[in-house]
This record gives sequence, C-alpha cells and structure tokens, in this order.
Amino acid sequence: MWTSTSRGYRHSDPENLWPDGTTKLTAVGAPFAYLKDLADKAGALPLRREGTLVLPMHGTALVQVFGDHEGYARDVLDREGPSTVCLHIEDLEDRRVVEAWTAAGHSVVSAGERRDPRFLARILSMMASANRVVSNRMATALLYAAHAGAEVAVEGPDFRLGSDTAADPGTRMRELWPEFYEPAPDQGVLAKIARDELGIGDMRSSSELKEILGWGRPSAGPYLDYWIGAPLEKTRAVLGMSKRPEGAHGGEAGLSPWHWLRHPAKHLPSPLPGLEDFRLPEPLRLTPAGAVE
Repeated sequence: MWTSTSRGYRHSDPENLWPDGTTKLTAVGAPFAYLKDLADKAGALPLRREGTLVLPMHGTALVQVFGDHEGYARDVLDREGPSTVCLHIEDLEDRRVVEAWTAAGHSVVSAGERRDPRFLARILSMMASANRVVSNRMATALLYAAHAGAEVAVEGPDFRLGSDTAADPGTRMRELWPEFYEPAPDQGVLAKIARDELGIGDMRSSSELKEILGWGRPSAGPYLDYWIGAPLEKTRAVLGMSKRPEGAHGGEAGLSPWHWLRHPAKHLPSPLPGLEDFRLPEPLRLTPAGAVE
C-alpha cells in the first residue's frame, strides 16, 4: 500500500489483519513521491508558470462518466480564464468532449495511456509547472498537485460515475476529504493531507524496496498471479461472474463479453524505458488537425 495514514482505510481494519492479528499491509509510499524526489535531485522539475490546469472527472473504457462538458468548460472560463485542460485518453477519443473544451478557448493536453511508462512523468511535469490545479471531483491527481506545490481546488459541476448511482463514490469522497471542497481551501492543510495520503513518511530506501517487493530474487508466483490470475479475475468480475467490491467499478458488471474482449489488457503495464539522464517529458498536445502528439 502507499500509506499507513490514509483516511480511506486503516491497517488495523479487520479485513487487513491476518488471523494472528498482524497487518497484511506494508506501506511503501506512492510511486509519484519517488518520481518527484528523483526529479528534484536531478534538477529536472520545470519552472512554475502562471496558469490553471484543469482535470475533468473521467471514466474508463469500462466505466462511463455522465456530465456536461460544455457547461463545465464555460464554468472554468468564467472562474479561471483560458486554461490548459488535461483530458483522459478515453475522453480524447470523444469528439464532443474535445470540442466542448476547445470551443470555450481552452488548450487540450493529455498524459497518454495509463500503460505508457511515461504517463506518471507527464503528470508530474504538468503538476510542477501549473500554478493552480482544479478538478470537479476529489481525485488522486489533486494529491499529486498539492505535493508538487500547486494551489488546488475542487470546483465546477459534479459528474456521475458509472451506471449505478448508488455505487458512485462521489459522496464518500466529499465525506473523507471535505477540506478539498471548501470554497477557499487552506493550501497548507491540503499539502499535509497529500503527504499523508501519498505515504511520504512511509517511503523506503532502494534496498528496502528490493526486499519488500521481492525485486532481488526471481519468483514465478507473483509473475503468474499478475499476468494470468489477475486478468482472469478481472474478466470474471466485469462479466458479473464473481462478486465485485463496493464502489464505482460495480458499474462495469453486466457489460457484454464483447465489450470486455475489446479491452482485455488495459490495466497491464508496459516495460519501463531505460534512462541515461533524467528529463521529464512534456504532456501530449492536441494539434490543429485534431491529432495528439
């Protein structure tokens, strides 16, 4: 797990304990925290410039978001002025969503595919360069932004996640992190929450990570579980053949087998690139022709 100090769960919760009472969880800090530290030490963080980065609430190939992007784009223009809008890769494929933001005078960028090994680095690049980062729902990206030193806020119309309104975690998010929903949030408080949720105090040395994560020795068990077991379990859950945990992903159940077969490996990673020197990549940008590069 990322952290031992999250509001969303506790290491002492019964489901997180072995029969002898010891915890099943080991906190090691969020990957974003290690990436930011690496960029800091390499002097690779971009200079912060004035401007607002907007991260509209998004869905996935399997969980749809319902909301008025045109109305949200106008709301952002009134509040923030022309801004940079980071769209999820799935939203970039929806021409109506893209046009809603560009027609309102905003610039569109993206962090790319989640499986792209430079995905998280593009997010850090955007968070470190924006003066202000906003979204219309509390999300991990706002924790990233607060830790990167940007001013953050939740503002604008809330969207609905998934087909099951009761499974949408929006209300729970507001209950757990109400400070982000304040009209004028205390940025020092938000930065402290971000440090807790990202597990800054739980970060480990490289030698500790190798031991905890088993990187120093070959093991077939985790390999088979991740590449074979996890996709099979995901398939069963999406098709409604096994029970899903409570939450927004409950909206995935009931989709046709064909929908799942179109996206069987969406959650699996790609190999990480070798780095001769450390440079943060620029976000992908929408060209005048409508392509992303």
